[in-house]
Amino acid sequence: MLDADMGVAGDGPGARLIAADVGGTYARLGLVGVDADDGIHVRFHRRYSCSEHAGLAAILRQFRAECEAAQAGSFPVACVVAIAGVLQGDQLLNSNLPWPVSLAETRREAGIEHLHLINDFEALAWALPQIPVAELQVLGEGDGQGLRLPVLLVGPGTGLGAALVIDQGGRVGVQPSEAGHATLAASTPLELDVVRLLQSRFGHVDNERVLSGPGLINLYQALCELRGMQPHWNAPSELVDAADAGSDLLAAECAALFCRWLGSFAGDLALTFRAGSVCLAGGLAGHLDHYLRQGGFMQRFLDKGVLSDTLRDVPVYTVEHGQLGIIGAAAWHAAHHPS
Repeated sequence: MLDADMGVAGDGPGARLIAADVGGTYARLGLVGVDADDGIHVRFHRRYSCSEHAGLAAILRQFRAECEAAQAGSFPVACVVAIAGVLQGDQLLNSNLPWPVSLAETRREAGIEHLHLINDFEALAWALPQIPVAELQVLGEGDGQGLRLPVLLVGPGTGLGAALVIDQGGRVGVQPSEAGHATLAASTPLELDVVRLLQSRFGHVDNERVLSGPGLINLYQALCELRGMQPHWNAPSELVDAADAGSDLLAAECAALFCRWLGSFAGDLALTFRAGSVCLAGGLAGHLDHYLRQGGFMQRFLDKGVLSDTLRDVPVYTVEHGQLGIIGAAAWHAAHHPS
């Protein structure tokens, strides 16, 4: 049942607002109530395929129409969109979205007065303090002290996101990053061979060339070439299904290698930022949960030479993506537009 209109407009923390989470594949939108005493509540939400819409403004217009059809109250004038990429001036820089995004054009075409674009993984990081620890799934127990700041958030999906939840003088803050575009580091002879193949294909090989949904296919194709085999799978979901079914040993090897490599990446970032805890999010992390728990991820996470012991006390969790991006976008709004 939808809540009645709260009767608050604009950018105040008690406002109803539109919060959206837009990735390379799907856009999730919610009509959200944000209250200093009552917290954040998603009142009405929908999910859309990005490739089936002409642009972000078209998705926002469709959501407005569905809100009106559902009699969800007056449409808010404030909207926060958590979206993959970096805003440079008026333009969003992103290689995974099916269309370009201009902040000014989207604001005008969608008819939304107060439109904000923030990095999608920055939004997920803002959502973490809103999640009870009991809802997180333990991957590495650490010291058993629960979620401790700074929290490193890593997420392989259509791209590879990373962000840090930090303490800013007693208040929660978030430091976004573009670690997914930093150069991929190989740790074994096989990984070096994979990087060489990818360098010949792409030139610069960043982390998300392997540690993402499309990257999983890049990794699989490289393994096929190294093994002299013909690739059978073109989509991450097909590869994971084949690995889970036990019908393709190379697909299973690829999934396990992916998780080991992801463990190295997460461990590197945990050391870099002296993380107190680590969370894995993103759709691909959920699909590969079985392989994440085989032990290779944590083995490589901890394999940091003389500093390995410093990571043994760091708890590692997985978290369902769900509505986190929507909740995080609303949390960002509340933090940046206080009354």
